[in-house]
Amino acid sequence: MSWSGTSNGSDDGEHDDPILLAPDRTSLRDHLLQQVNVSHLGERDAMLARLIVEALDEDGYLRDSFDEILQIASGELDAGEDELRTALRFVQSMEPVGVGARSVGECLCLQLQAKPDDQPGRALALRIVGEHLDLLAAHDTLRLTKTLDCSEEELGLAHQLILRLSPRPAAAFGSDDHRYVIPDVVVRRHRGKWVALPNPEATPKVRINRLYADAVQRSRGWSNTPMGGQLAEARWLMRSIAQRADTILKVAQAIVAEQQRFFDYGDIAIKPLHLRDIAQKVGVHESTVSRVTNGKYMSSPRGMIEFKHFFGSRLTDDDGFRCSSRAIQSLIRDIIAAEQAHQPLSDIKVTRLLEKRGVSVARRTVTKYRDALGIPPVEARRLKALAEAGA
Repeated sequence: MSWSGTSNGSDDGEHDDPILLAPDRTSLRDHLLQQVNVSHLGERDAMLARLIVEALDEDGYLRDSFDEILQIASGELDAGEDELRTALRFVQSMEPVGVGARSVGECLCLQLQAKPDDQPGRALALRIVGEHLDLLAAHDTLRLTKTLDCSEEELGLAHQLILRLSPRPAAAFGSDDHRYVIPDVVVRRHRGKWVALPNPEATPKVRINRLYADAVQRSRGWSNTPMGGQLAEARWLMRSIAQRADTILKVAQAIVAEQQRFFDYGDIAIKPLHLRDIAQKVGVHESTVSRVTNGKYMSSPRGMIEFKHFFGSRLTDDDGFRCSSRAIQSLIRDIIAAEQAHQPLSDIKVTRLLEKRGVSVARRTVTKYRDALGIPPVEARRLKALAEAGA
């Protein structure tokens, strides 16, 4: 028998529908149950394994207490504690590695135990995640090296191995829904200036059927009829949509007019703005600007940017000029990017370097902005550099 990959046109074509041809997404539960079903477990052990699988949360963790599950297992299957623990160990041996864990530490331990015994840094990493995860989270290098009786290089290698583990082993089985952003305006350069233009795709295409509207209006006293009321509501809705689109455009144009240097140079040149600044320029209430900027985006050569990106706290530099928090974050990012890997800069040193550039901020502010940028603390960066140097 031959098989043709194309339709011969003899059926209704439904098998050519890419939606129908797309494979179903397997859930974590189904993935684990399939492994139980093809295992060589006896029926009783398989039922206990299925019981544990059913108790896992979406991240693959066993959040319910072991005693609660044991109570169910003993009531339904007359199973003992040893039997249930054996079933739990079996579930923890399945893919993805790390499922069935009762804590983050146990999840990381399961992943490390699955690695070869001669994996560099494995033994030390097991001790860290099993006994000293709190010290690692606090980046307390001094206490870790002293407690574990190891060198900074050995600690760095183990830390790098831990960083490659996943605290959410079932993440690949999560929701595959994606939210796509449609920009409300498009920013382009026109005659030497950056301007905001409306995006036709962002405005709902709503129209009143002229045939029905004419038929309604031809009837006597049409405005007092149910159809007349619906026609009036439809027209009010269209006016509201148009007014909303007009307000969004005006707010976007006011923002872009104030942020010309941002579109030329990026966050380092962003101008500090408050909602009331734009409200005064557009001639609307501050609350209106707050609603308009919520969840609205503009497409520009610098990427997709949320309106609220331009609003934030203001600080004053040594010369009395207002400086936005995003500009300071950009400076911090640049300073840390230029640091020597084996001698990373502490937050205190970053604060001093900012002062040399004329920006006076507190050390705790630098820490807050560094965290907001997703940049690890100095000890974590130093451990990473040590691990990479030893790799």
